[in-house]
Amino acid sequence: MRNSTLAVILIVVLLVGVGAGYTAGYFANHASSGKPHVLSVYAAGSLKYVLGDQFNPSFENITGIGAGITFGGSVSNAVQIKAGAQGDVFISAAAGVIPQYLIPNYTSWMVIFASNEMAITWTNSSYDIPSSFPFWFENITAPGVKVAASNSSLDPSGFQAIEMTKLAGILYTNWSNPYVRMAFNNDESQFLKYNHAWNSWFGPNGTLSREGNGGGYPVNDSLALYDQLFEYDWQVSHDLYITTVEIGLDNYLTTGSVDYALTYKSQAINQHLDFYENPTGGNGLTSWINLGNISEDQVKFYSEVNTSGPSESNIGNFEAGPILYAATILTISKDVGESQQFLYYLVSNLGYTDLKSSDFDPIAVPFIYSSSGSIPSFLSGITQPVPSYIPPPSYEQV
Repeated sequence: MRNSTLAVILIVVLLVGVGAGYTAGYFANHASSGKPHVLSVYAAGSLKYVLGDQFNPSFENITGIGAGITFGGSVSNAVQIKAGAQGDVFISAAAGVIPQYLIPNYTSWMVIFASNEMAITWTNSSYDIPSSFPFWFENITAPGVKVAASNSSLDPSGFQAIEMTKLAGILYTNWSNPYVRMAFNNDESQFLKYNHAWNSWFGPNGTLSREGNGGGYPVNDSLALYDQLFEYDWQVSHDLYITTVEIGLDNYLTTGSVDYALTYKSQAINQHLDFYENPTGGNGLTSWINLGNISEDQVKFYSEVNTSGPSESNIGNFEAGPILYAATILTISKDVGESQQFLYYLVSNLGYTDLKSSDFDPIAVPFIYSSSGSIPSFLSGITQPVPSYIPPPSYEQV
C-alpha cells in the first residue's frame, strides 16, 4: 500500500511539521475574494465531537473561516443535498455514499482520510462484558436483552453492524477459511474454544432457545448471530431497536431503553460509553471483524460478507469493506477556496491530530478517488490512489 515504512514516516512528519506553513502559503495564492461566509458542512454524526468540539474551533481560530456543520446519517445527508439543500463540504462515514449519491452531479472526487471500528457499548454496569470474557455474542443475544443499531438505509453504521455480525460468524465457525487460520495464528485449539462456545450457545442443543426454531441453529451456522439480532430480535421478540443515526444511540442507552448499542469505538470514547475491551484495553472486537483495519488480508476477509439486512433496514447487497471516512467539496459550494482550506486542514496536520485524539484511525497518506481522473491540485501532493485490494463498493457505491 505504501512504498516503505520510512516513506510513510517522512510524509507524516512533513504533514504535521510543515503542513500549516504549506497551507498558509498555498491558500495565500488561492484566496477567495470578498468577505468569508460561514461554510455549510454536512458531516457524519459520528464526527460530531471531533469536528464540533475540536477541529472546527481551531480551524476558525487559525483561518478566520467559520463553518456551520449539520451532523446526521451520511445517506440521509446526501439525500438532503439531492433535494436542494445548500452545502459546501460533504463528509461521509462510508466513502461509497459519495459516488452512489453525489457523483457526478454534485462532485467528481473525494478524499478518504480515516477509518473507524465497530464496538459494543453500554452504560448500565449490570450489562458489563468483562475483558476476560471473549464470548461477547452471548451477552448481546441473551433472551430479553435489548440492543440498538442504526438504520442501514439511512446511516452506514447500520449496515456495518450487520457486516460485523456476519464476519463473527465466519471467524468462529470456519477453520477451513485461510483468513480464519491467520486470525488465530494457525492455533486450532484457540479457534476451537470460540467454536465450542458458539455452538454451545447457538447450536441445536444450545443454551439459546428460540420459540418456534426447534431450540437453536444448525451446527456451525455462520449466520446465527446475524439472524438472531437482525431477524428474530427485530421481527419476533422486538428486542432490536433501529434508530436513524448513530449519534442518537447513546440516548437509548442512558434512558434504559436498550442494554447495548452497536456503534463506533470513537462514539464510545467521545460519548463516555462503556465498551467491550480486550485485556490490554483495546477494542474487544478483533480487527478481523470490527472493520477498522485497512491491511490487505483483513480487507479481503471483510469482503467475504455483504451489507444485506432486513427489509426495513437494508442498503442493498454489496460487498463489505473497511469503514472509510471520505470528504468532498460540492460543485454547489459558494466559496471553493474556503472549502479547500477546510478540507486541506481536515485531512492533513490539524485534522490528523484531532482524529487521532478522538480514537479514529486517520490515514497517514489519504486516498484520493476521482470519477474523472482529475485530482484537485490542493490535494495532489498529500494523497495516494486507493489500494487495488480494497473492494470497489467500499468507495464506489453502497
